[in-house]
Amino acid sequence: MAKELSTQARWKPWKGVILFVITLVWLIAGSIIGSIFLGSFATFVVQLGFLGIAIVACLINKTPLKEVFPIKKITVRDFFGTVLMWMGALPLGMLSAVIVGKFMPQTFENVTSGVQEIAGVAVIGFITTVICPPICEEAIMRGAILSNFRGIKKDWIIVLIIGVMFGILHTDTVRFINTALMGGCLAYLMVKRNNFLLPALYHFINNFLLIGLNTITTMLAQQQEQTVTAAEATSAAVDSIPSLMIMATLSPLFLVLGVHLIKRQAEISEGIEKKGMKLGAKIGISVIPCVLLFAGGIALMFV
Repeated sequence: MAKELSTQARWKPWKGVILFVITLVWLIAGSIIGSIFLGSFATFVVQLGFLGIAIVACLINKTPLKEVFPIKKITVRDFFGTVLMWMGALPLGMLSAVIVGKFMPQTFENVTSGVQEIAGVAVIGFITTVICPPICEEAIMRGAILSNFRGIKKDWIIVLIIGVMFGILHTDTVRFINTALMGGCLAYLMVKRNNFLLPALYHFINNFLLIGLNTITTMLAQQQEQTVTAAEATSAAVDSIPSLMIMATLSPLFLVLGVHLIKRQAEISEGIEKKGMKLGAKIGISVIPCVLLFAGGIALMFV
């Protein structure tokens, strides 16, 4: 069960929903107004707004910041569990985005164009997409908003709620499943380990490798005048579905191993006996979707 705060009575699920709505309104309004008056700095201001809303929520509920954003030492199990969960969720998330994009090509092209536009803003783009989200988005989502749901007894309910909210927050139909899956993983890390550094680490790794490197390669391409249009990127992505399925072959296994390490570390820290299905059985079950993904990818290559 998620660790409750010393002032948990002041943090209620309905307040969490209201806080999420406020966050969503700020995102939309801040993005529109910011794009008019602040240009490339709009996203940076929106991110700082997330952090500000989270801190204000703590002040209103009179809860110490260290309880809402707890920072602890990262153990070896914590680190590898976090990385394995990321390795498992990433290919599945990318695959879902491309599949949805196949049926919504214009929307997918707009998303691709938006990422390229952000990537082309050099330093400020890197800061707003790689540095800020692991701090600001985590502060509001896995910090303030999640805190309102800590009183719920079932951890999976908290993970599901925060995951769906995170998907909605990105206001992107193409990447909804992708971001919701990521949000669920981030929430699981926070619920099980109550360590703000873990979802922040996951978020940083994800954004650095997906957006940060894209920023760097875009800058190099611009210098060499080798730009790729959003339409070309979209077409290439849709054609890559079989390859992505094969790439995601081990994703279920990585997720099982990552969740196991995080859950086991939580049990060790709390001094409780290991419960539930044995690891060997979980691995055995995870092999089924692994085989289906691989076989499906191979089959699509010859269609």
